[in-house]
Amino acid sequence: MNQRKVLYQMSHPCGKLRVITPASPKGVLRHSFPLRAAEYFAVISTRSIIFTTFFRVKCAFVGVLMVVSLGTTERSQASDVSQPYNFLLGPVSLNTNSSLITSFNDNINLSKTGRQVDFIINPSAGIDALWKVSEENNLTFSVGVGYEWYVLHPQNDGLTISPNSQALFKMSVGDIKISLHDDFSYQQDPLLVAQLSNSSKFPVFSNDAGIGLSWDLNDVALSLGYDHTNQWVFDNAFNYLDSQEDALSPQLTVKIGPAISAGISMSLSDTRFDKNVQNDSTSISAGPFVTAQLSKNLSVNAQVGYVMENYASGGSNGDNENVNSYYGSVGVSHQINEYFTQSIVAGRDYIPGLTSNFTQQTYVNYTIGWQATSYISLSSNLSAENLDDSDATVRENSNRYGAGLSLDYAATTHTNISLSYQYTLKDSDASSLGYYQNLITAGFSYQF
Repeated sequence: MNQRKVLYQMSHPCGKLRVITPASPKGVLRHSFPLRAAEYFAVISTRSIIFTTFFRVKCAFVGVLMVVSLGTTERSQASDVSQPYNFLLGPVSLNTNSSLITSFNDNINLSKTGRQVDFIINPSAGIDALWKVSEENNLTFSVGVGYEWYVLHPQNDGLTISPNSQALFKMSVGDIKISLHDDFSYQQDPLLVAQLSNSSKFPVFSNDAGIGLSWDLNDVALSLGYDHTNQWVFDNAFNYLDSQEDALSPQLTVKIGPAISAGISMSLSDTRFDKNVQNDSTSISAGPFVTAQLSKNLSVNAQVGYVMENYASGGSNGDNENVNSYYGSVGVSHQINEYFTQSIVAGRDYIPGLTSNFTQQTYVNYTIGWQATSYISLSSNLSAENLDDSDATVRENSNRYGAGLSLDYAATTHTNISLSYQYTLKDSDASSLGYYQNLITAGFSYQF
C-alpha cells in the first residue's frame, strides 16, 4: 500500500480521487484526494482544466485504472510531456490557465444544528511548465493557486493550492526509468475529511517527496517507490494530526496477455505524530491485483490483500486497537455506446482516524455520463460509505451518502462553463455529528 499523501482520510461521498493503482494494494489507506465541486474546478493543470464532471474525482477513476499498464506509474501518467503548451520561455514550454468558481453552500460547518449558509467565490490560476532536457529526460512543474472568499463568513477566507501541484524530474538509465518528485497542496474544505463534523474549516498543507524506479522487461515489470510525507494542520483544534511518514512500495507486474495484467504489490510504512494524541504506527500490506480489458468497451480491475498495522500505546486518544485484516476493491468501467459511459467501484480499506487509530471504510460509488453533443455533457453520481472507528475513547460509526448532477458546456476551444449540484448526508451513531449539505456550483475556465 503506497501511503504517501495525507495521513488522515480526506473523503467526499462523490468527490474522492481514489488513486487505486497496483502500486497501492490497499485501495487508499493514506492518500485520497477528494474534491468538492469548487476545489475540483480549481485544480488547474493542462490535464484537468476542462470541466468534465466534478464527480469524476471519485468514481470515474475506474477507467483510469485500466490505463495503468506494464511498467507505468500513476505519477508518470500525471506528467504527460505530449500535452499542448502555448508559449516558450527559452527552452521551457509553458501553459497558463485560469478559472472562476462561485458556489452556494447551505451548511459550510457540517452541523446538524446551527447550520451556516454562505456564498463562496473562488478565483484561481495555474501554470504548467516543461523543460525537455533530452529525449529521455525532462523536468515538469505544475502549480494551481486559488483564493476562497466567503461572503457571509469571511473568517473562513483562505488560500488554496491545487492537489495537482508538483515538481517532477524523469530520466532513464538504460532500461530503468527514474522519477524524482515533490507533490504539495493546501486545502481547507472540512468535507474533505470523511469523519469530520461541526467544523467550517480544516486547513492542511501536505508535502510528499520521493523517488520511483521502474524496470520494464516486456512481459514483466518491476517497480519500487519511496516517499516521505509531511502534514501540517493549521488549526489549533486539529494540529495534533501534524505528522510525517516514510513509505516503501515494491511491485511486480506480469503481462498475461494483450489485455490482462496481474501482479503482487506491497507497502511498508512508518508514521510518526508530533504530539502525543494519536499513536505512531508501522504498517505492512501485500496482495495480488489484476486489470483486464474484457472488450473494447468493458474493463475490470480488482485487488485484495492483507494488512497489519501495529500502533504504539500511550496516546491520549486511548486507542489500543491494531489492524489485522483484509482490504480489497473491484471496479468496472463500461462504455455503453458512443454517448453513454458508466462505472462502479466498491471496496474496503483502512484510513487514518481523526480521533482514533484508524477508521474502517466500506464504500460503493456509481457514475453515469452522457455526451449529449460535441459541446455538452451531463453526468450523475451516487455513493455510499460506512466509517467505523477503532476502539478509541471518542469513536464514531457513521454512514455517508451522496448524489449529484453536473452539466458541462465547452463554449469555445479555450472556454468551458459548468453547473453542478451535490447532496451529502451523514448519519452517525452520535446524533450531534450527523448533517446534510446542499452545494450548487457554477464554474468558468479559460485556457490560454
